[in-house]
Amino acid sequence: MELKLSSFSFKAEKNSRVHADAIGIIQDNDIRVNLPGLEDLRMLIPTFSGTYSRIYCNGKALVSGTTAVDFSDKVEIRLYDEGNNSVTYNVIVNSRNLLPVVTIDTEAEITSRTETVNGTYSVTNCQEFGSVQGSGRFRGRGNATFLSYPKKAYKMKLDEQTSILGLHANKDWVLLAEYCDRSLLRNTYQFEMSTAAGMEWVPKYGHVDLYLNGSYNGMYLLTEQVERAKSKVQMEDDGFFIEHDNYYSWESLYFKTTRYGAHYTFKYPNPDNGNIAKNDASYNYILGFMNEMEAVLDGADFKDPDKGYRKYLDAESFAKWYLVMEIMGNHDPNFYYVLPTRGAKLKMYPTWDAEWTLGVASAGTNGWQTYPQTPMYTETSEMYRTRRYFKRLFKDPYFVELVYSEWQKMKPRIPAARANVEAETARISYGTTANFDRWKILGVNGLSVCLVAFPTWKQEVDYASSWLDKRIAWFDGYISDLYAKSKQ
Repeated sequence: MELKLSSFSFKAEKNSRVHADAIGIIQDNDIRVNLPGLEDLRMLIPTFSGTYSRIYCNGKALVSGTTAVDFSDKVEIRLYDEGNNSVTYNVIVNSRNLLPVVTIDTEAEITSRTETVNGTYSVTNCQEFGSVQGSGRFRGRGNATFLSYPKKAYKMKLDEQTSILGLHANKDWVLLAEYCDRSLLRNTYQFEMSTAAGMEWVPKYGHVDLYLNGSYNGMYLLTEQVERAKSKVQMEDDGFFIEHDNYYSWESLYFKTTRYGAHYTFKYPNPDNGNIAKNDASYNYILGFMNEMEAVLDGADFKDPDKGYRKYLDAESFAKWYLVMEIMGNHDPNFYYVLPTRGAKLKMYPTWDAEWTLGVASAGTNGWQTYPQTPMYTETSEMYRTRRYFKRLFKDPYFVELVYSEWQKMKPRIPAARANVEAETARISYGTTANFDRWKILGVNGLSVCLVAFPTWKQEVDYASSWLDKRIAWFDGYISDLYAKSKQ
């Protein structure tokens, strides 16, 4: 006998508070059932079928269509055969509040993006992965976003490595406010598109409700911290993780390249820990590498596969990064570069910061200092082919063909990425009202550099989705045309 459940549901005829049959999805040993609008999950009667001799729920005998169970906490259903072999299923019921709740209490108010405050945290209402709690240090996160917006982003540095939302255990976590993204989904889109592009590492995420020092602070996106780690950005001890950063002067150490005049700050090695200092061997190595790479990229032999830029750059990673940014129409991403070890090729990843994507904003001719009243870049305008290193890379037919080839791989993965976004949209939908009651910004014009504003959350969501549809259709023809011209 194969021990298994073949169906699981809450039927309206058996449960007076269930207005329509709720059919469970059985995947491996998890059963997920959505009951939106039902706040009280106690005394629910499940109806199920399968092959087994005996069946128990949390240690008590269970009868289909008869036994009432409290599903407000984690529920285990165990099947037995006559030989006393068993199989266990976990039942996760999502009700009106589908979002986990992060609660942070600090010894003092969080007022700085650099100075931490001691405190405690907990993650509850997380039926799928269970609750966690502990202590740590907390601070603000972001540059202009932390200083300018009333809804702040935060960094959590936990005292113990902890798995949150089932993600890889770590001490470092980020709570993104998504204040100017009134769809609350642009980071979700960018992460999913990055996965579709096959990027080497993409931060994992999940939306949560945040309660800070006793007050509801809105819906946030909890993500993994971008950093060097075995489960994140991987490199050897002698490697480098750098960022082309407009806020370089705020950091304790940075360098400027000679040819492009690009300012780079360090995520690894960490200058604040004394692991790198100006003009030491590590500093001089990466400065020399970047200067030499830029000189070769601008040189006469830049297309040469052995002597040109391909000696220095991992062109495939640059192509994947370009695809994600161009598809998203990202006006202001973080530019991260990874040199896994000395003597290796420079990679461009991960993607980060999707605040100004999917047609929500545009930079002007002088950047964000003079942003226009209407978008300069629409869903049918190129953005990155002539910017930064890509201006030179796209002059090489090899790189154009590589981008085209990577796009052919990415395209069939986009439906799955869109499905994941749709699932996240459904999951957060019941929490958006509370968020926009806390932050009354729907339909508000002049919110930072946002150039579109809709009166409802659904309209914000529909706009982002529609913009992406048009963008993908345009880009498919655009890159095909570039590829054809490169062959002439």
